[in-house]
Amino acid sequence: MKRVLTYGTFDLLHWGHIRLLKRAKALGDYLIVAASTDEFVTSGKDDRRPYHDHRTRCKMLEAVRHVDLVVPERSWEQKVDDIRRYHVDTVVMGSNWEGSQRFEYLRDYCEVVYLPRTEGISTRKIRRDLLADAVTDLGTPDHEPPPVTSQMAQLDRSA
Repeated sequence: MKRVLTYGTFDLLHWGHIRLLKRAKALGDYLIVAASTDEFVTSGKDDRRPYHDHRTRCKMLEAVRHVDLVVPERSWEQKVDDIRRYHVDTVVMGSNWEGSQRFEYLRDYCEVVYLPRTEGISTRKIRRDLLADAVTDLGTPDHEPPPVTSQMAQLDRSA
């Protein structure tokens, strides 16, 4: 059995993530996804917390048919231990990591494959687009709160 491992935050799960997971699974028989913990994500230079907490992101990943096992990614240093613990044959990452010493040293332990990113989609782009839409909506003269329906008013009174 050929085992494949990939790492990521997988926040705001989108088509680019699904495509990466599908292609990673196609390289082997068993796909392990190491999902970055909230603490790991916020320990770096970018202190932005993921939208979904770690547990929710893991549940979303477990629901993807290409994923066989989800484990936590707590640090950069755990990768060799993961390769040994899960008997990994191949580590797969997006092409944005190609040449990075964060993954290149793993070639001493297994195959390392970089897959092309999906054009036009990323979590960062989704965040920017949603923010731009929100700012645009707030700046329009017709931006008003939704009307209160009789059902909503009844709920408010019963609370």
